[in-house]
Parts: sequence; C-alpha cells; structure tokens
Amino acid sequence: MKHTIYILILGILFFCTPLSAQEKNKPFQHLSLSLGAGTMGAGLQLTAPLHPHWALRAGFDALPLDISFNYYEGEYEVATNSTVKFLNGNVLADWYPMRNGLFHVTGGVFLGESSAKGVARSARSYTLNGHTFEPEYFGTAHVTVKTAFAKPYLGIGLGRAIPRSRWAFRTELGVMYHGTPRVEVVNNTVFLLSIGDLPELREEVVKYKFYPQLSFKVAYRLF
Repeated sequence: MKHTIYILILGILFFCTPLSAQEKNKPFQHLSLSLGAGTMGAGLQLTAPLHPHWALRAGFDALPLDISFNYYEGEYEVATNSTVKFLNGNVLADWYPMRNGLFHVTGGVFLGESSAKGVARSARSYTLNGHTFEPEYFGTAHVTVKTAFAKPYLGIGLGRAIPRSRWAFRTELGVMYHGTPRVEVVNNTVFLLSIGDLPELREEVVKYKFYPQLSFKVAYRLF
C-alpha cells in the first residue's frame, strides 16, 4: 500500500511540475519596458519572454551628433563639420544559457537610417604665386555618408529579460555590421577642384564597416 502511495505521489509530481513550469513561462506572458542610452543613442525597448532560455526584444534608438575634425588631402589641410544621424529600429533575440540566469547572447538586426552630412572647406589660408588667399577663397564641398538600411547585430550582455521585481538593470556590449559606407561629394569647389572628390576622406571612411554597441538600460516590468 505504501509503495502504491509513493508511486501516486511521484506520478503527480512528474505530471504537474512541467505543467506548472509551462504556465510560468508562456510566451509573451510578461512584458517589460526599457529606457536606455549608449553608442546608438537614447532609446526605448519592449521585451517579452518566449521560452525559459529565450526572450524577444523590439525597440528604437536615436542619436543626433555634431562632429568636427581636420585632416589632409595631400598637402592641403581640410576642415570638416558634419551632423551624424542614427535613427534605427531593432528586433533582437536573447539566448540565456542558464535558466533564470543574467548572462545572455544576443542576435538580431537594426533597421533604419545611419548617415552623416557635412561641409568640407580649407582649414587655413595659403600663399600661391606670392598671393595669400583666405580659406573662403577655396570654396566648399558637401559630403554625405550613408550605410545599409538593414544592419546585422551580435552581442553579449547581463540582465534579466523580465525583472523579478518591478525594476532591473541591463548592460550590453556588441557590434553592428553596416557594410561599406557610401560616400557622395557634391558641389565640390574645394581648392578649385585641385583635390578632386576628396579621395583621402573617401578612402578613410569606407574602412569602417562595423560599429560598436555599448548600452545601459533600466527596465520596468509592465506585467
């Protein structure tokens, strides 16, 4: 009789425990909202669990940034002023190797505009044939740099998909591949066209096919 009772108890535990776990880990049973900042700018993100080891995220990041720097085209020093604009949505999946763990591996895609628009001009005056010419004399060039619309992403991070209480902290480090940037130079009158379409700048910009991602987020569990 005792053996029969033990078998019944084990059977109940065997069948009920998985059901309980499934109930606690239904896809989209919970939802959290994150506010964060990082190298992609400031953003919002929604996170939902799919499985005890998987979570799905979707959000949006924006980064307006002004950049100024000088460089050389041959013997001529060029000054540039540009505005960088990152406006990207994202769809990401987190894989947690350990159930209820903090460490996760993330993969997904960023979708949207990553571009820079700027003006290049002479950084200083030059003396030619005994005559000194101010920077304004040499004209300007308008430069536009764009990357691919869809940008694959891979990263690692620490933080729960859904906070156990109401609040949680997440951090993530990764890299985004945006392909070879497209460089357009228009209205080019820099140095009276003596340096073409800014070949030194073009050669430098097209080297950067990856963009690092470092972010910090505060998450709030909605339900």
